[in-house]
Amino acid sequence: MALSPRQLRRELQHAGIANAAIDAVWPQWWSDDASQSVSATAELTYTVARRLGLSPRALFDGSAQFLWRDDTKFKKLDARTGDEEAALASFGIAVGRCALGATPPTRFRGDLNVQTLRDIILGQNRLVSGPELINVCWSLGIPVLQLRVLPLRQKRMHAMTVRVSDRYAILLGFESRYFARIAYILAHELGHVLLGHLEQSDALLEVDDPLVSGSTDAEETEADRFALKLLTGQEDPRVISDVPSYSASQVADAARTTATHVNIDPGVLALCLGHATKKWDRSIGALKIIPPGEQNVGELINNVAAKQLNFGELSFNNQEYLARILGRDSVA
Repeated sequence: MALSPRQLRRELQHAGIANAAIDAVWPQWWSDDASQSVSATAELTYTVARRLGLSPRALFDGSAQFLWRDDTKFKKLDARTGDEEAALASFGIAVGRCALGATPPTRFRGDLNVQTLRDIILGQNRLVSGPELINVCWSLGIPVLQLRVLPLRQKRMHAMTVRVSDRYAILLGFESRYFARIAYILAHELGHVLLGHLEQSDALLEVDDPLVSGSTDAEETEADRFALKLLTGQEDPRVISDVPSYSASQVADAARTTATHVNIDPGVLALCLGHATKKWDRSIGALKIIPPGEQNVGELINNVAAKQLNFGELSFNNQEYLARILGRDSVA
């Protein structure tokens, strides 16, 4: 017998699920009148379980058991608990599968590597930047979503790549006001995909920012090199200052001047300097000055997603669910 709505909420909260996430996965069709129906209550349990990546059978028995922890690679989890790992992985895979269900499949080219990908982008654009990377992901059939809902009370997910058969989805938990920072994350996640790091896993989850984490993990190092090669043309670009002390405005001016000669996004150049010197305050400060400055990047990412996703391929319940994940009231 299914749990009552109150019992269900209590069990999800006990499992560490944030109230905002519970509200997001709670179906719109539910009402007080529906609680009088055994079948409606059962459907509520099934719906919530599917949307959170929980075992429906276990949830009917009063236990929240996440499905996909063991199928996920975790990067830099440190002291996170197994329950947190399971919640992040299972929720992300549930979202990724739903997004792929609304994304037209595109066959990967067998010769697609970092240089080929960079050449494709530069064949149509002057620079490899965030908006271009988002477009190329969608052209490869890889949906990119900015998650407006996360399962835990504290955000513990920077980015996640989900694999379903030979298809992939990239989910961003980290939110930035600057496309240059998102460009690095996207390039890094594309590296994991094209380097085959998910061939034996359903997902790969990054808890920390790969740009600043300094991980010694071999796959992380490979994905970092891929990202830098894609963005700058070099696996280990040497971006340094010729003066010992400098301001954010000086970084911005130098990045804009240099960018015109090397065809690299000036924001990426500023971040490369920050990576080399660890003087992140100057580099992030420079991003505020380099045009276009601060933007609502997450909203722009999800605007593209809303146009690219074919919501008509999903059931009404999943349309509503995915719209909420994107921070929208409806798919319209």
